[in-house]
Amino acid sequence: MNIFSTHTLPEAASTTRIEALSDNIFAVAMTLLVLDLRIPAHAEGSSVWPYVALLWHHMRTFAVSFFIVGLYWVLHHHVFIFVKRSDRTLLWLNLLFMLFVVVTPFSAGLLGAFDDSRTAIAVYGANISLLGISLLAIWWYATHEHRLIDVKLPRAVIRLEAARMMILPAICVLAVAVSFANTTASIVIFVLAPFLYLWPAKRTIRAKREL
Repeated sequence: MNIFSTHTLPEAASTTRIEALSDNIFAVAMTLLVLDLRIPAHAEGSSVWPYVALLWHHMRTFAVSFFIVGLYWVLHHHVFIFVKRSDRTLLWLNLLFMLFVVVTPFSAGLLGAFDDSRTAIAVYGANISLLGISLLAIWWYATHEHRLIDVKLPRAVIRLEAARMMILPAICVLAVAVSFANTTASIVIFVLAPFLYLWPAKRTIRAKREL
């Protein structure tokens, strides 16, 4: 049996198992993000603030990463509102997307420890960008010739959803490019990324409702 067959799986025509596995992986990844916030082993004295200051970079990266991964969870959920059935290719594409979800705690930890490093910024930016690109691959595959979606779904909606998925990758590419001139500005872009995503996303949703 060809495990990469594109034929719809009789035993897994529903997307329920894909969504269940994905939700669990998202939950684990979002929980692992907080493990980088460790109280120093040598902590002593009555003042907490010196240790909070030491953890500031990690706390900032944790918060940004938590909301970015959360946004991708919302997008993934949104995709599977439209996707009505599954096949083996969709399973593998979803596993690829989950790979980049699982890697996020590592790239976030790297950025928290070395936020002035262009390499750390590039690794983090690549991770977040690949999340968007792999989710777009799922969307493209499922919607191509309405393969796994309702045949009545307008092509305009398909294009609008694809555009939404590329917002965060585009922002991350910008952040990585800016890091070659100013790493602090690059970090600011990452911090603003969830908000920069939400503004055009709202416009996209309004446009879809007008269809």
